[in-house]
Amino acid sequence: MRRAFVSVATAFAGAAGVAASCWALQAAALPPPKPAARVAADASVWFHEYRLAVDVFHFDHRRIKGACVRGWVVRHRGDRSRVSLLSFRSGPILRLSGKNQVSVAAAPQRRHWFPPASLAAAGCTHLLAHMLVAAAEGGGRLTTERAYAANRPALALELDRGRKGRLTLYVSPRTDRPLVAIVGRAGEQITARIYLQPVRRRILRRFEILHRVKPEPRR
Repeated sequence: MRRAFVSVATAFAGAAGVAASCWALQAAALPPPKPAARVAADASVWFHEYRLAVDVFHFDHRRIKGACVRGWVVRHRGDRSRVSLLSFRSGPILRLSGKNQVSVAAAPQRRHWFPPASLAAAGCTHLLAHMLVAAAEGGGRLTTERAYAANRPALALELDRGRKGRLTLYVSPRTDRPLVAIVGRAGEQITARIYLQPVRRRILRRFEILHRVKPEPRR
């Protein structure tokens, strides 16, 4: 496995960068990276346990905050449908269906400037978990290397998704807790700082999705 020190430019994570010597000392103290499939499996558990993520996205020189919650909605005849909703304050609300299809559930009366599929892939726990589990179980093209993200040492887990692009997930080197996701697809790149959260009404209310979705009960 190639060993490299990769630095991620994360302006949203505070003062970016550390001295090279300091970073080398921190990296040298880390345990050897685990197999990529193991890292992917461990990270997917975090996404499975947390139904809500607050994300800070960077793309196309924009910075935007959103929240993605997974749960279910009740349709007209009382049927329940599992979905994830990704909402941006005073912005669009995206719906991710059980088949991982992304659509616009609500949007302001203005031109759509956002790439829905890539935003969902970078910031929704259901889709991120699905991609990681599929890669870990199916022997997908996964690699890991030592890195630096969210102003701390990290492991970079890279997943080549073929025509769907590439996912790079930065995780804590000791617990594999997800920190940052980068999705590259068709010439566009989206970075998301991921904050996994317990489901709280105040967060759903802040992002205007409190009455749109009922979160899944814990198993």
